[in-house]
Amino acid sequence: MKSKVISIVMTAVFVSLISAWASADEVWLKNGDRLTGKVLSLEGGALVFSTTYAGDISIRWDEVVNLKTEEPSKVVLSDETTLKGPISPGQGGKVSVKPEKLAEPVTTDLASVKIINPKPPKPPLTTTLRVNLGAGFATGNTDKEDIYADGEFMARTDQNRYTIGGLYRRAESDNVKTEDKTMGYIKYDHFFTKKWYAYANANAERDEFKDLDLRSTLGVGVGYQIIDSERTNLSLEGGVSYVNENYVIAEDNSFTAGRWGLRFDHFLLPKSLQYFLYHTGLQSLEDSEDLLLFTETGFRVPFYKNLNLTAQMNWEYNKSPSAGKKESDYIYLFTIGYQWAK
Repeated sequence: MKSKVISIVMTAVFVSLISAWASADEVWLKNGDRLTGKVLSLEGGALVFSTTYAGDISIRWDEVVNLKTEEPSKVVLSDETTLKGPISPGQGGKVSVKPEKLAEPVTTDLASVKIINPKPPKPPLTTTLRVNLGAGFATGNTDKEDIYADGEFMARTDQNRYTIGGLYRRAESDNVKTEDKTMGYIKYDHFFTKKWYAYANANAERDEFKDLDLRSTLGVGVGYQIIDSERTNLSLEGGVSYVNENYVIAEDNSFTAGRWGLRFDHFLLPKSLQYFLYHTGLQSLEDSEDLLLFTETGFRVPFYKNLNLTAQMNWEYNKSPSAGKKESDYIYLFTIGYQWAK
């Protein structure tokens, strides 16, 4: 009885394996190789094919000489004709697609197939929200309190991008305030090509312990979006800004400056470890001593749904600080954050 059960189980497993093998998609290549697996997509001249032995692989479309899929695939031809159905191999560089509503399959050249299983179109409006919070407390011989928060909201359409954000930092030691900083910014980008855009921005900053009552900045310029993808974003900007500085003690100052900016973030490990670097510089066009730099760099690690942990360093540089103040400020932060996109 026991041997009979084992025999039935082994037969069932064998049949399952044979069925899975028989239902696999197939790709024939110019060099004579024949691959079995699952056709995922074709876009940009690259066929993404899933295998059990090598994971997802990318195959140049011009190296494919024949193709077969078991399940219906959405196929877009070079003349924008769209078909949906299983793909059958043909002769002489041709394949056939059998739509459900047509009695006969449609035969076409492989070279005419532009897209297979296209990604769904992006919504007309995408939004992202990022908030980070950090705090430190100590009691005993010394009472310390350190609070930090920053956030950014971005809305994007094909031609327009709107950004608003800010940060707040406050620190106390034995009930004596040692740091109090607030900064906010708003920015508008208009894309006149897929990569090039014009921008207008405004910033406001207050830092009591740098003798800064208010620094306001208004600017315009152009930017170039080098990379814009789920894994990597990189943009460069250049323009002019008007800077007005009101100090608590020192003499007020204002100047026109050249502005440059860099925004870069990249998932070193897909959706699990992200590096980021945001940098802005302002150099006066009237006095070389008026130079301002601001940099944020660090790593984000998603750990639960939309929550992430961040380790970062903020560096601020003022070439001409108020009397008795240092040129550079370094802040090292460990925060918990919330990131949302739609």
